[in-house]
Amino acid sequence: MLGKSSGFTALIKKEIPDIIIHCVLHRHALASKTLPTDLKEIMTITVKIVNFIRARALNHRLFKVLCQKMGAEHKVLLYHTEVRWLSRGQVVKRVYELREEISFFLVERQSSLVKHFNNIEFIHGLTYLTDIFNHLNEVNTSIQGREVIIMDASEKMNAFVSKIPLWKRRLQSENLANFPTLDHELSQNNIVLSGSIRTQICEHLDVLENSFGDYFSLSAGCIQGSEIFDSICHYISL
Repeated sequence: MLGKSSGFTALIKKEIPDIIIHCVLHRHALASKTLPTDLKEIMTITVKIVNFIRARALNHRLFKVLCQKMGAEHKVLLYHTEVRWLSRGQVVKRVYELREEISFFLVERQSSLVKHFNNIEFIHGLTYLTDIFNHLNEVNTSIQGREVIIMDASEKMNAFVSKIPLWKRRLQSENLANFPTLDHELSQNNIVLSGSIRTQICEHLDVLENSFGDYFSLSAGCIQGSEIFDSICHYISL
């Protein structure tokens, strides 16, 4: 897409030098890669756990058998790809859903990775990542497709960014309605959110809001959908 010489942007600019190309999906993925230190470490550990099971054929087969015996809804873990960074959301969700089976398997394989499933901060971080990536994936999916025009995509991105301050205010008042997986985990175990993870979540939401603002700002050359619509209406009225 963005290759300097042979990417789509470079090729089309050779034909139309003055054209402005704006890839909403690409910027959305970049703006999503904003995890603070502790949450990034939780993500790294999660990927290590998945790789420990998936990268070894024997482990993968044994884990599948274990899930079948334990009656788990899912039988396999999902890989992620750095190219499709938001795919990590599905990886994290699957790890959380199979956390009991994974923990049992890691004990059997005598892996030190099992200790993380006994760490409340790791579990809290895992549930938050499950929820926030779900939000990101939803908006990412909503701006794809042949029927989606720039005005629609712009409005959906603006709507998403406008929700973040509300999420932060609710989080500060112990309202986790926007993070249902995290809320369920806390309610089910009758515990409160870890202070350090709360701080990390607030920091992440701040950075996420600022990153989306930077990537989709007018100063970055992005034309807002409302401006395009107003220009069209003005042209029609002439």
